[in-house]
Amino acid sequence: MKKMMFITNRLPFPNTDGRKNLLQQYIQQIKDIYPECQIVNLSFVDDNKYLKDQPDAISRLVCLKLPGMAEKLFNVLVYSLLMRKWPLQVSVYYSRRTHRLIKEMIEKEQPEFIFYDMVRVAEYVTDGTSQKVLSYDDLLSLRYERQLQWFQYIPSVFGGFSDKLPAGIKRFANLKFIQKWLVAFESKLLHKYEKTVADNFQHLIFTSPKEAETFRDMVQHRSCLGIPMRFDPDKKITGNSRSYDRNKIVFVGKMDIPHNSSAVVYFCEKIWPKMKQQAPKAKFYIIGKNPTAEVLQLQKKYPDIIVTGEVDNVKRVVSDAALMIAPLLFGTGIKTKIVEAMSWGVPVVTNPIGGEGINAINHEDLFVCETDDEMVQNVLLLLNNEEINEKVSRNSIRYVTHHFSSSVTRKNLELILS
Repeated sequence: MKKMMFITNRLPFPNTDGRKNLLQQYIQQIKDIYPECQIVNLSFVDDNKYLKDQPDAISRLVCLKLPGMAEKLFNVLVYSLLMRKWPLQVSVYYSRRTHRLIKEMIEKEQPEFIFYDMVRVAEYVTDGTSQKVLSYDDLLSLRYERQLQWFQYIPSVFGGFSDKLPAGIKRFANLKFIQKWLVAFESKLLHKYEKTVADNFQHLIFTSPKEAETFRDMVQHRSCLGIPMRFDPDKKITGNSRSYDRNKIVFVGKMDIPHNSSAVVYFCEKIWPKMKQQAPKAKFYIIGKNPTAEVLQLQKKYPDIIVTGEVDNVKRVVSDAALMIAPLLFGTGIKTKIVEAMSWGVPVVTNPIGGEGINAINHEDLFVCETDDEMVQNVLLLLNNEEINEKVSRNSIRYVTHHFSSSVTRKNLELILS
């Protein structure tokens, strides 16, 4: 019986954000390919309340412990600040005791494949006969580099990751000028580390095929593949006109992540007032868990802004919107929130950052806007023109079916496992 192991920097369940969804996809597709295989998950625990949601596809779960405060400080001071060897996020995740436990588990289980979830767990790589797969998600170094241009719209550049920093460092990390230095510092460390660590793994995975191709050329790795999030549009909505609220605009995302919080802050400040002048009945829903104080403040500062926080059923809340807006200031890889909305037939208006890695036809499958004024025009077009709204809705479903369905996204995973 085949055995697979996942070493994850947080529980790959439940489906509360894009990264967890993608990890569950990998796990489920492996089970689809090898139904009798066992999947062992060694995971750091982001919230104990999620433990009850362990899916049947995971045969065994082993909870990992982060380093203590003293070890975190040692790692940061020695390996990050002094030696410039590890990015900060590697330093705060690396525990020598946990590494010994992982080695023991690998020796005991003898998995054929080990999947490592993002570079922050890459130091836990262990010698042996297992095929080792590093899932980068996307190029974090590039994401951080892009953040530097938009500091005034970012409450905290580290988002939820700042909670993993030692308390003393976290206090300094909340100062804006320190944040800017830290992000530039972390970006440089990541840029070097992402390339260096690649040689320790037989296979590299990115969510964006385009980013995988770029990185493969950069490091000359023989197996560097893009496996995006899968989306299988509901066949019931294909070809049928949808019912939607002509005044409802939505944004979806985990709202303590910098690229999401900065996007809605920018949209409300720069774009929403222009729109309200021409669409006074429009309402903007910000949907996603953990809204920051700055995001919550938006509904007090601007008219008809609704911050929902976490919702039980994102699809139900989003599907009846006239459109989804995604004015992302920075980011990397494929923005799964955009593809997911398209799979539900909700037209999307975004910009070049949001459209990166999505080779859809502009003004046919979605709208990719170069300027704020162009974004206003296209939003108003979708609010006011039912025929165009319906056409883009149908086209977006067709696009996702052809490029992000289960059969398409599974091919590269099969290639790795073969």
